[in-house]
Formats: sequence, structure tokens, C-alpha cells
Amino acid sequence: MKQCKVGMDQENIISTFASTQFYGDPDAYIREFLQNAIDACNTRAALEWSWGTEFLEMEEARALNSMRNPYSPQISIQYNSETQRLVFEDNGIGINARDIEQYVAKIGVSFYQSEDFSTQQLHYEPVAQFGVGMLSGFMVARALLIESRKDKSVNTAWNVTDRQTLEPVTAKWIEGAETMEYINSNREQSGTRITLVLRPKYAKNLSLQRLVHAVQHYMLYQPFPIQISFDEKKVTLQEQNHIMDNPFADILGIISIRIMDELMEGCIWIYNSKHQGLIGTSCLYQQGFLVTDEKKDLGLKPEWLRHMTYHLHLRKKFLTLRLARDDVAHDEHLMELRRLIGRRIVEHFASNPLGLNQYIASGQQPVLTEYEEEMQLLGKSVTVEVYLKGREIELPVATIIQGYTGKSIRIAFISKGLFTYYRQNHIMDFRRFLTEYQLIVFEKNRDLFCQLLAPYQGSMHYVISSECPGVIYEEMDADFHMIKSVVPYRYQYHLRPETFPDNEIFCMVTNTANGTLELRVNPKHRLLRILEPVMYHPKVHRMMEVIYENIKQRVINTQHRWNKIVDFGGSFVDDWKNQENVPTVSCIWCLEGDFDVSVNEFIAQTLTQKERVDLGLVGLVFRREDFIDWWFAPRE
Repeated sequence: MKQCKVGMDQENIISTFASTQFYGDPDAYIREFLQNAIDACNTRAALEWSWGTEFLEMEEARALNSMRNPYSPQISIQYNSETQRLVFEDNGIGINARDIEQYVAKIGVSFYQSEDFSTQQLHYEPVAQFGVGMLSGFMVARALLIESRKDKSVNTAWNVTDRQTLEPVTAKWIEGAETMEYINSNREQSGTRITLVLRPKYAKNLSLQRLVHAVQHYMLYQPFPIQISFDEKKVTLQEQNHIMDNPFADILGIISIRIMDELMEGCIWIYNSKHQGLIGTSCLYQQGFLVTDEKKDLGLKPEWLRHMTYHLHLRKKFLTLRLARDDVAHDEHLMELRRLIGRRIVEHFASNPLGLNQYIASGQQPVLTEYEEEMQLLGKSVTVEVYLKGREIELPVATIIQGYTGKSIRIAFISKGLFTYYRQNHIMDFRRFLTEYQLIVFEKNRDLFCQLLAPYQGSMHYVISSECPGVIYEEMDADFHMIKSVVPYRYQYHLRPETFPDNEIFCMVTNTANGTLELRVNPKHRLLRILEPVMYHPKVHRMMEVIYENIKQRVINTQHRWNKIVDFGGSFVDDWKNQENVPTVSCIWCLEGDFDVSVNEFIAQTLTQKERVDLGLVGLVFRREDFIDWWFAPRE
């Protein structure tokens, strides 16, 4: 067996980590250098606090430290437009020659993840993780100059076992260089000063406002003063009141859930459909720094909510950050955060589950989750309108399930408008309908009801009445002999029947509650089986879309006198604005008597005989029997 050594192209690696392709935002280096400065200051503060405290009780330790000169962390950002040099400076723990060699000059090695740091046992959890942040400076700079002096606190803390040199050091790192040069220096002040020699293209667009905005964008708050100077102009940032709020939170109906615990602080806002124009943005911070904003979908909103935004700060290192620190890994930690957010919402609505109803999604998309407590709340919160024992009533889904426990029943799904039409125009058949089904469900929250009924669903069918024109509804068998959790069945439900009751019917219109006219095509119809293999063909696809749109337009515009197929160019999402009429009832006599002839003529005009032969569409001929009988107007 042959072996070869795995190697890396160092120049390519460095250029990758020092590019906007990696970080995205060219100002991301500001975040990286600020994180390093804050870690340095907090480490020095933790070391100074630990001095002599191993032998003392906590109160004695506080008294001892109060007698010392207090340490005041300071960070500054300075820019000189004449020299085009940008400086980040802090009075933190500092670095020495050993740190330069072992950490700064080694890509992917972080002091704060090293044994050197962990053995100090400090009461501080650093922000830094990956040891690549320094490279971000080369996105905007041609060279980095590092001046630093290690603070004496590294040798005075109680658990120091290896005393470090405090000799100041100056290092120079040129873009593209494979080596970093350093020498001892005469710096007197503890801390680190990093100078970036900016590229002219970036420097000409730099301003005080841009620097201030970048700091405020990436930092939730400033734990200690950060002074920003641009030539003679100076600004000091020290925002410690970091309560995150939503300006629309007090508007009637917006739910605001405040969170303040050991892990997390911030707010969650929940909106209903009337708040569409007031929905704010979301942002997530960890250890004081921005992790993601509204551009990234982390999946923290429970699937069953209509709209939710959040401003959250994770006080400690909890989520797994990507290398570029502008996104998080979709791992068990993110899933745990999603669970914690769901629990907060459950706790908020626990005393009034029905108050959640107006904030729940429509159910057209999956809403079931793996969290049992959420599903229990949903069952109590979702109400459906039903016809039960001679009257219309609105009930929570959980109440319906409990009421039929131990029974098997048949359920009819019918729109309220069709129910009224049926009762008024087909009295005898309507009475039979009432005796055939133990539960009749109207359209409100119908799809949510079907999802929550996943453990109990049996077969589901369309019913197309041949004796009562306009009457189309769905029926379902449901078995409630044993109460079950919906969680294991969350992917095993049907919102609509999968097949038509009669394979001879090409298509039909349904009474959906989503405000659009839905035309459903029968996948088992003989013509669909011919068409399916060639629907990729542009002419065939467009031709069928035109036919579908002609059917829909005849249902929408029943007063128009149609006598041929109109080429609309395709098919559209057609709104059903006539709320007083039921779509299936509007289908009565919607097609002219020779509609099938018109369709066949349009097919002949669209495809040549050769194309039909080549595509296998010689048998594509519509017949009157392919459509519901009462769709056709009586022959004159």
C-alpha cells in the first residue's frame, strides 16, 4: 500500500480566510478584532480578581481586591485618514513572544481554547474559538503591526505554575508573507495595539459613521467604554442598557413574551394575520455579539405559528458557530434552543390555550412537531366549526377527540356555503347526508384539524354527487378507540384524498378556504397517463396550462358566453373573490355543450400530427364523459 502526506496550500488557505468570500461582510474584521480585545480585557480582569483568593472566603477576597487599584478595561479604535492606518488598542492581558509563536502565527490555534488558558481556571468564558480572526484584517489591509506587553497579573494569580515573561514585543505581518517578524520593544503599557495599513480602495470609503455603525451592529452592548476616533472626531460608545424591544409591541394583539433567565434574555413577539405590515425583524446574539439577523432562517419559529420574530441574547457559549461567525451549525444545540423557545410560548398560553388560536398557521403547510407539550397545547388551541347533533358549534380539536374516545366514526368535510346550499336545494338527499356522518366539519382550521387527527385517520375519499349538482365534499373514516400522541404520526396524515372517486373524471374544482380557485386533475385518468411522460415538452406544458385556465375562467365568469378555447398564454393563480358563491356550485353548467370539441380543436392547432406521433399523443382526445356531467350546459 502506498501512502502520501496530506498537505495544505498555505497561501491559498490564508487568502481564503482573509476574503469576503469567507466572511461576507468586509467590515467583519471589526467584530473579530473587538472580540479579541474584549477577551483580553476580561481575561486580565479575571486574573486580577483571582490574585490571592485561593486562601480566602469570598467576602475577604472582595475586601482584599477593594484595596487594590481597580482595573478599568479600555478599548479604542483610531483612524488617521492621512496615513490610512486603523488602530485597535486595548489595555488587556497582552501577549509576549511565546504567544506570538504559539498562537498568533499559527492559523486555527486559539489561546483561549488551549491548555495554557484552561489551567488558569478563570471565571470567564471567552468569545474566541477558532484562532483565525486575525486573518480577517487582510480583507482590508496590506499589513498588520502588533505591539503588546503582557500584564503582570499573569504571574500574580493564585494558580500560576509557569511564570511568563513580561517583555514587550512588536510583530509585523505582511500580506502574503509566510513568516511573521517580531522583536522585543520598549512598550510600557500593558495591553495590545494592532495597526492595520489599509488598502486605498477600502480606506477611501471609511468614515466615522461606518466604524460606529459596525460596532453597534455587531455588538449588542458595550460592557466597557469603546472610544472611536476618526482624525479629530471622537465618539465613545458604552451602551450597557441592552434591553431589546419592538416599537410595535404595545399594539393591540401583538403578543410579547419577555425572557430573562440564566441562559437567555430578550423578547419573542407573536403576530396574527392582521399585523402583516408590523412584523419586525429577528436577531440573535451570543456572548454580546451578533450571530445572525433576519436574513438567516434558523428554524426557531415553531412550525405551527403564523408569524414570530425575536431579539434574543445567549449569555454564555451555547450555539455552535460557523467558522465565519455569521451563522450557526444546525445541530443539537440549535434544536435545544428551538425547544426552549417553544416551551416559553407554551408556558405563556398554558392558562388560556384558546388565546393562541388567532396566531396559529393555516395548516396548509406542516405544523406538527416532535415536542409533546407543544402538540398538547395545539390540540387545546385549535378550534373547528362543526355541525353536531343538529347545531353548528365551534370546538377545540382536543375536545372532539376526547368526546369520541372509544368509537369509530365517519367525518364529512364540507364548506359552510355548500352545506347551506345542500340543505336548501336538495332536502331529501341532505337528510341522508346528516344520518351518514357522525361529525360534519366546516372549512375553518380544517387543515389543522386533519393534521392533528393524524393518529386516527383512516381512508379518505371525495364524494361527487351525481344526483345533486354542485355537491362535492370529502369524507374520512376515523378510529378513536385509543387516545394516541400525534408526535409519532406527524408525517402520516392526509389533507386531501389522494384519488378521485371515478377514474373517468379528468378534473374537478374543490371548495378550498384559501381564497383561490383550485382545479384538481385526476392523476389516474387515461389522458393524464398519456400526458405525464411528455409534460416536460414546452408546447405540451403550455397547451395543457391553457386548457386548465379555460376551465377555471368558465367557472369564474359564468355569465360570459364562451364558444371556443381562448389562448391565455398559460395558467394563473386565480383568486376566488365571489365569496357569496360556492366554487363547486358555480361549476353547474359552466361548460358549453361542445367544450370537448373545442379542446380537441385547440390541441390540433397547437401540435402538428407529426409532433403528436413523436410524443405519443395520438390518443389525446377529450370526450364529454371526461368531465362531471352537470358541468355541461343543457343542449339547446
